[in-house]
Amino acid sequence: MPQFHIDEVCPKDTVYPLVVNFQNGYVTQKLKSADCLLLEDQNTGKRTVATELCDLIYSGEEEQEELGKTFILARNKTTGKVRLIEAENIELKPYFKSDLDTTVAAETSYLELSRKFGSKKQKQIMEHREKLKINVQTVTEQMQNVTDSITEDQMDLSSYNKSDSDEFYIPPINRDAAKVEEVYDLDTILTSEQRDKIYSEIEGSKYMAELNPFLKSLATKELSKTHTVLLVYAQTLLQLYSTLMKDISKKNFTACPYSATLNDIVLKNFLSNVNGKRGRSPQFKDKSLCHALVFILLINNYKFNFNDLCQELKLTQRTVTSKVALTGATLVTSGTKKMAQLKLPLSRPALRRKSSKF
Repeated sequence: MPQFHIDEVCPKDTVYPLVVNFQNGYVTQKLKSADCLLLEDQNTGKRTVATELCDLIYSGEEEQEELGKTFILARNKTTGKVRLIEAENIELKPYFKSDLDTTVAAETSYLELSRKFGSKKQKQIMEHREKLKINVQTVTEQMQNVTDSITEDQMDLSSYNKSDSDEFYIPPINRDAAKVEEVYDLDTILTSEQRDKIYSEIEGSKYMAELNPFLKSLATKELSKTHTVLLVYAQTLLQLYSTLMKDISKKNFTACPYSATLNDIVLKNFLSNVNGKRGRSPQFKDKSLCHALVFILLINNYKFNFNDLCQELKLTQRTVTSKVALTGATLVTSGTKKMAQLKLPLSRPALRRKSSKF
């Protein structure tokens, strides 16, 4: 075998040779030169060759060589200079035009023959195939009709986003208030229209007979209309706090039987509603107790007997202490009594982890 000295190596540039192979045959000396169409993909940079040979159209895409490279050894007969030229490979495949009408006609004929002369099993198979056929245009129209009837509902997710915040459990609070009276604004709890409507609904009812003994002790003095409404509001929330979930989930459950307006407010703000079913997470349960404590503070001149409240509600002092601190009130010991009092500066609730129980 003769030995050659490589004088020059030509790496692949913007223009480089392509080595063509045919999928359905080999090149012989009878192959005549033919015009080729060279196309380049603007996105990938790959090249495609298309040509016509023997009344057939051949096309192929440039192959990606990962394990090696292809070189052409070229020798100049005059000068004897030998060069290595980098090239790429392309496999040309014949392109056959399919006649869709002929294919459909053949399937139709095969179906008719199977129905007339096929066995019982063959008939069942062909009927099953017919049922599985899908009209793409019909399905597209059906999906279009479905998407046209879809509407978007905007849901209020504010309560879900704030459930881990301390402000979720209590009414809007002004922690920078200059006076105790400015800490909680009554209009942010209930508007004047709501208070008037609720008072007109509970007036003349027997709400006093259903009051919690602790709340009944606060009602011994003459209460204003606003305080009367807050008293019934607090009673409703304390009753809700102690109600079992199996009773709340009933369709005929009523939080406040004396006022339809207050009943709607409580069901909307202190219970969740998922797919038409009522629910109550631990956060919502704690929210009802915290709101009730705020209302009791507002009714009783911003203080109440902490020990009596725990005893009447049958709650541990540890449970109620964290709720009282969240409202901004402070526990003050007076002799043997422990009083919860809302005073300035407000009490700051202790930092707690999201995973810990409240």
